[in-house]
Amino acid sequence: MFGIPHIRPVLGSQVLIARSVQHAVFVGVLLTALATGVCHASRLEFPPYTPGEILLAQRAIADSMPMVTPPPPIASPIGAPADDEDTGPAKSTGKAFFMDLLIPGTGHLYVGNKRGWVHLGLEGVTWVTYFYYHDRGTAKENEFEAFADANWDSVAYKNGGTYREDRWQILRDFIANDNMQQYYEDIGKLPDYWPGWNGYTPYPDPVPQGSGDAATRIDYYGMRNDSNNFLKNARYAVIGGFVNRIVSAVDVLRIMKNTGQSKLGRDTKVKFNAHTKPFSPDNALKITITRKLY
Repeated sequence: MFGIPHIRPVLGSQVLIARSVQHAVFVGVLLTALATGVCHASRLEFPPYTPGEILLAQRAIADSMPMVTPPPPIASPIGAPADDEDTGPAKSTGKAFFMDLLIPGTGHLYVGNKRGWVHLGLEGVTWVTYFYYHDRGTAKENEFEAFADANWDSVAYKNGGTYREDRWQILRDFIANDNMQQYYEDIGKLPDYWPGWNGYTPYPDPVPQGSGDAATRIDYYGMRNDSNNFLKNARYAVIGGFVNRIVSAVDVLRIMKNTGQSKLGRDTKVKFNAHTKPFSPDNALKITITRKLY
């Protein structure tokens, strides 16, 4: 009953007595051994060894075990910082953008991108080119203006066969309004004013108008074209510098977005529209930032 095997009373008593005798004998032997201090080792125990022999055995075991080479550390992906690498404080996307608009390349260097040296070098080349051609164009401009003042005479123009009062009034208005650029352009470009040049010859005849010319006017016109070409190259350099600014600013936005440092997000796009004309008050730059909404 309740899982206990059924034992007859007589046999149960004999079993209990036998177990009690065995326990008493074991306890008695154990107490005797403890009292006398004498213990007998069994045949399964190891014989005693000196410390030197134990040390030699440990070395032999260590030499017999194969060397385990630890696995190499897992390299971080290219461009990704290591776990223990201090990436420093987060860089401002807006600051990098406007730094590149002001001085191309400085925004790249601010965020730690070496491409900024390229844009910065292009900016230096831009200004060197601009000053070189602008100075040559200005010097040539002063030269042809002085040449015109010495070789074009209003009295000779009035005595020529192409004189008209309204045309002469236009020149006087240019002088009164300090619009000398237009004045020097017209006296060398329009045939109506050619008789005022020193050495003018109405060949083959004064009719039709402007059939004659002067060697001084031809030389003057060549000097003026050289000046215009130099100044045009200077303006091209300015345009190149402006393009470098736009490209640099857009590139640093792309870099910041790809490295995860930009706060714009993947759903944000930046679009630029530029209306450029050097030295014109109508120049404009439009920046449009759009974000996709879900």
